[in-house]
Amino acid sequence: MTIFWHSIRLLGLCITTYIVAISAVSAASNVDAIQPLESITNAVIDAGKNRAKKQGYSNVEVEVRPLDSRLRLPLCDKPLSTFSPQGDDSLGAISVGVRCSGEKPWTIYARAHISAYKAIPVLARPLPRHTVITQDDLDIIKQPLQVSSQGIIDNPDQIIGMELTRALNAGSPLRPNQLRPPKVITRGQQVVLISGSNGLKVRMQGKAMKDAAAGERVKVTNLSSGMKIEGIANSDGTVSVP
Repeated sequence: MTIFWHSIRLLGLCITTYIVAISAVSAASNVDAIQPLESITNAVIDAGKNRAKKQGYSNVEVEVRPLDSRLRLPLCDKPLSTFSPQGDDSLGAISVGVRCSGEKPWTIYARAHISAYKAIPVLARPLPRHTVITQDDLDIIKQPLQVSSQGIIDNPDQIIGMELTRALNAGSPLRPNQLRPPKVITRGQQVVLISGSNGLKVRMQGKAMKDAAAGERVKVTNLSSGMKIEGIANSDGTVSVP
């Protein structure tokens, strides 16, 4: 009996070793047959972006709630498909269904949050009043559309070359009432008055009675006659008069 017990024990060791080896092979096979969680997450991201873009949104980002790392789904032998089991809302929290229609079908739902962003220019540094803005004064940031952007200028070309009407901090977005065309003439400045047409022009000296930007009307005093007349300020600082 003792010998038999030892024999069984030895046989048991052999069997145990064999079972472990088979289990290791089976486990490796199962790992190969498991659907990667990353593929499910990517399917949700693609579905969320396509959904938002169909509604006219751009610069879309999708954040997927992490899936349970213990999740084991058979590897799908067909491309995954997605569907949305709720309404047409494209932004915010949504649920996305991911489906495998292969030989071993399955369906799973994932939660995601979709955000759309708008690129807007903001000040790169604090700037005082009367600063004429250059391209170096601006940074471009992404702002969620959920944040109110009413009245904010989103085209840098409408900002560059304009003058600030008030001091602003770094990171400030810009609105039309914070900008104005830069002054090309200041009150009390001596200016050249240009009069005439058809190639015959007369130049006179004058004195501006107020500030003016290019294209604005400005009153000036003719230094020769002392008459006060009104003209249009030009970008070079001259004034065209009738």
